[in-house]
Amino acid sequence: MKNTLTRMRTAKISLACSILAATLAIGAPASAFSDLKGHAAEAKINALHQEGILNGVTSDKFAPKSSLTYAQGVQFMVSGLKLAPQQPSGKKASDYFDNVKNASWYASAFLKAKESGLMLERSIDPNAVMTRVQFAQLLLQALQNKGDFAYTEMYANITDGGKLSAAEMNSLQILINTGLVTLEKNNAFRPDEAVTRAEAAVLVYDAAKFMKEVIMMDENISAPPSTYDAAVTLDKAAAGVNKATVTVSNLPNPGYGLVIERIEFGAGKTAVIFFKVTSPKPGSMNPQVISAGTAVTYLPEGYTAVAQAAPGSETSPNPQVR
Repeated sequence: MKNTLTRMRTAKISLACSILAATLAIGAPASAFSDLKGHAAEAKINALHQEGILNGVTSDKFAPKSSLTYAQGVQFMVSGLKLAPQQPSGKKASDYFDNVKNASWYASAFLKAKESGLMLERSIDPNAVMTRVQFAQLLLQALQNKGDFAYTEMYANITDGGKLSAAEMNSLQILINTGLVTLEKNNAFRPDEAVTRAEAAVLVYDAAKFMKEVIMMDENISAPPSTYDAAVTLDKAAAGVNKATVTVSNLPNPGYGLVIERIEFGAGKTAVIFFKVTSPKPGSMNPQVISAGTAVTYLPEGYTAVAQAAPGSETSPNPQVR
């Protein structure tokens, strides 16, 4: 079982890495923005602009080094990843946010983001500057809205990770393992610094490419509804960090796998790890024997955890904890 899951995951990761590493094939028209000539992100920003995903601060200036506001960041994500709720509620942006006026240019983006599951607080200030970690967290939520995806389970030592909350650390670990976020030479991320417009644009471009060429390939990612017996085992991974291994022991056959969808942190240093079961690769041959699947994530030391199937599948009413 372990070898089968490893091969499946390795295949997916190899595909994801090859896609992300592929050379960007874009024509070479004149730059849409005069302040981007020679900039490392010029091609990607121009491509996003040509697709109508983002605009400059003026008709010919993008301001790549300027700090990104929440209004700009949410618009980038909603347009770039084509976020839209499956069943619109009929509500307005002002029903969710105190400081988002319905007539504002970003109201529609905030409404779509909220109803697509992005965790935006009611009191959010659209004109406030976004930090690098705030943008990364929302970007991961936007990607997870589009579907499940596999990633490696290597723990990245972030030298300034002490500034991160448990949820922020988990988000960054996933983004680093997918290759969407790269740490600096000293393994720093600079989480509290403002994200620039160029940095955000590159992340959105790469995330949109990942969504189209990796996530959208898994049309049958969810297994048929079932009751899953889930257990969590905690082991020390590094100073202040535990590795949490989720094991589901009653999968229909060895072709089924497991992915972590998200973690919800509660009072008293408790956490709920939500997982989804993935279907066998189309055309694969698997013996019809009950099998187990595992997936790994990371938690701050001192937390206890239970595993629960994400919405759309059922779980054992009494998850095991070890």
